[in-house]
Amino acid sequence: MDLYYIQPIKTERCVHTVFICLVLILSCAADARGLAQLNQSVIPAPAQALLPIHLPDTSDLEQEVRAQLDSAQNALKAATKALGTPAEKLAEAYGTMGELYQAYSLLTPAMECYTNASRLAPKEFRWIYLLGKLYERQDEIQKAIGAYTRAVSLRADYLPLLVSLGNVYLQRNQLEEAEQFFNRAIEFDEASAAAQYGLGQVALSKRRYRDAIKYLERALTLAPEANRIHYALSIAYKGTGEIEKVQSQLVLSGSVGVRASDPFVDRLLDLVKGARLHLSRGRAALEAQRYSDAATEFRKAILEQRDSIPAHFNLGAALSQTGDLRGAISEFEETLRLDPNHTNAHYNLGLLLAQQDQHEGAIKQLRFVITASPGDSNARLLLAQELVKLHLPDQADVEFLTVLKAEPENESALVGHANILVGHRNYVEALSALNNAHARSPQNLLTTATLAFLLAASPQVELRDGKRALELARSVYEATAAINHGALVAMALAELGRCDEAAALISQLIMNASAVERADVIHKLQADRRRYETARPCRPMGDATISDQTRIR
Repeated sequence: MDLYYIQPIKTERCVHTVFICLVLILSCAADARGLAQLNQSVIPAPAQALLPIHLPDTSDLEQEVRAQLDSAQNALKAATKALGTPAEKLAEAYGTMGELYQAYSLLTPAMECYTNASRLAPKEFRWIYLLGKLYERQDEIQKAIGAYTRAVSLRADYLPLLVSLGNVYLQRNQLEEAEQFFNRAIEFDEASAAAQYGLGQVALSKRRYRDAIKYLERALTLAPEANRIHYALSIAYKGTGEIEKVQSQLVLSGSVGVRASDPFVDRLLDLVKGARLHLSRGRAALEAQRYSDAATEFRKAILEQRDSIPAHFNLGAALSQTGDLRGAISEFEETLRLDPNHTNAHYNLGLLLAQQDQHEGAIKQLRFVITASPGDSNARLLLAQELVKLHLPDQADVEFLTVLKAEPENESALVGHANILVGHRNYVEALSALNNAHARSPQNLLTTATLAFLLAASPQVELRDGKRALELARSVYEATAAINHGALVAMALAELGRCDEAAALISQLIMNASAVERADVIHKLQADRRRYETARPCRPMGDATISDQTRIR
């Protein structure tokens, strides 16, 4: 299975091209295929109520792992063929096989094994609970709730189960049920950071911001390394109007979440052998943002299996997070030597080259990606952004428009297209595109900010609308508390002739930038303040760059 990470690390999928897609391949299949391919062999169901077990293809595995799986599968075959095998013993055989499959991320046969085990031993908590974990991992939330509900009827005191139920109900926005299970978890262990965090999320969803702050601060005290909590706190402080605390929490925020210790799941790592043991440990280190430790584990995996594509690829991922970009690039290039068609390595290499202003090299890698995967909007969007940097706006616009055709609400593509229209002095068309997008999705902050910018500072002065620009800019600034969005509010004030107010706001923003060591923007803010203080009128010059004012940062 491929697990996707984003910088900052966010699990499950790549959502934006300015982030690196870090793929941790833990399955026992070939690296680029995701879930292991099932071969044609099955272990037949010994009874009508049971499922056949589809055996995974083990031909690409290390010999040690292949032997381990073959031995366990042969034992399961013998148990299913033996006449008179007690149901409890057969359930144990299926469940044990399921654990081994799950340990290697062979999810389909693992689910089949757990299903059979739970049917044969309907009062055995372990198999039902682990089946629920797999459903949750596969985003089959309703099935996960069903399995967890059965499990909690058997063992109501298992804290990770209560937290899991709270989380899946929270995903479905069933807030009362989520709150109920998080509270039950707290009754068993008040020091559960995961349960406190869950209650904080419920309180946020109910707009009980003071309660949210209380729960989230408790969770942070219990798990200070879980920097994702800072982002939730920033939302809570925004809700209470404590804007000065919003930015400080955003600066501290990251992607390390809160997880309840889970013996049933954690013990699965003990089953893993060979290079995959180090791959699993590397994944855990990546999730905890212990990037140096992750790199160490991936290097150990390479020592076990020199030509391991996932080990080289993920070593590159870890090194990119430690700042060793040269080492990361070397590992991605080694990945491509082993597998020239490894699309994710091409993407990551392209992104790193883009970050180092090697735009031609980045474009070469990204063109490979979109040739292999024409529907990859992330790669296409990054390609468009690189073409802009090489002053090829018309080629870039082809890519922006292709993304928009597939994803009409893609804000980054829309803003990129609007920038190109502005560059061609098609201000009316740019304004029309932004107005239409804002009307469809007024909650989209990047679109709103870009529209506010053009209304405040369009070089075609008659298109300006300072009053509306101020309204839009304030709505974005209230949502993000970002310094550049505050500067956008000041720009709108200046367009309305409210120069003193604009200068005062910029002064406050300079203080905010100094507090969080944003020297990169202080110089520009100081220049803005001088103009607002001395120029009359102090209207925007119409020569600023859209992205400087509108990015969410």
